[in-house]
Amino acid sequence: MAEHLYICDPLDQLVPGADTTLAFARASRELGHQSNWCLMHELAWEGDALWAQIRPFDDSLSVQAGDWRKIETQALVFVRTDPPVDASYLAALWLLDAAATQGLRVVNNARSLTWANEKTLILNFPELIPTTLVSGDADRLREFVQSHQRAVIKPLDGNGGRGVLVLDAQDKNLNALIDLSLAPGVPVMIQAFVKEVAEGDRRVILIDGEPMGVLNRVAGPTDHRCNMHVGARADWVPLSDVDRSVCAAIGPFLKRHGMFFTGIDIIGDRLTEINVTSPTGVEEIRAAGGPDLAALTIKLLLEN
Repeated sequence: MAEHLYICDPLDQLVPGADTTLAFARASRELGHQSNWCLMHELAWEGDALWAQIRPFDDSLSVQAGDWRKIETQALVFVRTDPPVDASYLAALWLLDAAATQGLRVVNNARSLTWANEKTLILNFPELIPTTLVSGDADRLREFVQSHQRAVIKPLDGNGGRGVLVLDAQDKNLNALIDLSLAPGVPVMIQAFVKEVAEGDRRVILIDGEPMGVLNRVAGPTDHRCNMHVGARADWVPLSDVDRSVCAAIGPFLKRHGMFFTGIDIIGDRLTEINVTSPTGVEEIRAAGGPDLAALTIKLLLEN
């Protein structure tokens, strides 16, 4: 029986019925393999090998005793830790990349994850995205909002809709909101508002660069964000022609860089994000009667 290791957030932060990491771990077990887990900082390189504090991972989500074992004992290793990609996160990726050169199978590719920022990845496809500015200059950000009248500002290292704000040129709080967004002292991304967001923000799940399922996420009445973390309604919908066109354009890029399981966000006909660290959505698709994309992912990995 092979073992699969999930490097994830603490188990008490994983939500049954919503968390893709739990779906993957369940799929591993249902296919006859042992699921294990550890935290991102529970890796250590000693001698010529990478070790991990490996614990069993079952449906109870109980934190069981683990053992330091060589990570090479794991047939598959999944990086499923939410951002921010801080120094601890990067150190773990460096170690995983070194282990990958010895034959360890890491999903998604650890070396790619060191540079594949989920916000700025879209800059590789300028013809597909909304008008976009990445800057830490408050004046340039303000001028962008004035030019487009409405815009969306987001931190480069956030997830789940955290820190995402809709800015209006007429809002007297505009300067303060820009200052707050720049508080960490790093650049932010700002995009022209795409009015089609009223119809939903589509999360397209790609497996090995191929689109396999779509959730259309619609913001609730008290929030502008279409993230499921903050209560957006999510419906399983068919792939659209736009979805197929966008995926055809970016799929080869994802495959080339070893980004086996990804989730992209499309509003109208515009690509807004490429999620590569811990994309979600498979449980909602399955609950709505769609395919079990977690099981399909594990099966395809085992076949390759």
